[in-house]
Amino acid sequence: MIAGFRGNDWPETLTNPRIDIGDDGASRARSWRLSSEQGTFDFEARTVDRVETRPALYEPLHRPFALSATDRFAVRVLLALLRLPGGARLLRVWHGRRRG
Repeated sequence: MIAGFRGNDWPETLTNPRIDIGDDGASRARSWRLSSEQGTFDFEARTVDRVETRPALYEPLHRPFALSATDRFAVRVLLALLRLPGGARLLRVWHGRRRG
């Protein structure tokens, strides 16, 4: 997370990013340099915090809410039926029974 960012836009995707602290000039913002396979980008920011994602941490929490193969098939069919008259009602009825 970057607070107080001032600099040029970056590419939409950065591969293997690495952030280094630059010179701490007279301004309140600190200089930073981001290096990646897409190039090197200099910017100023008050703070830069690294947030590490850990999908394995949340996987057990999401498992009880995962749809079974049968439910996924039913959802695909019901979403296709939404275009037909009464399709929204069918989807609501199925969802109501599933929560049951």
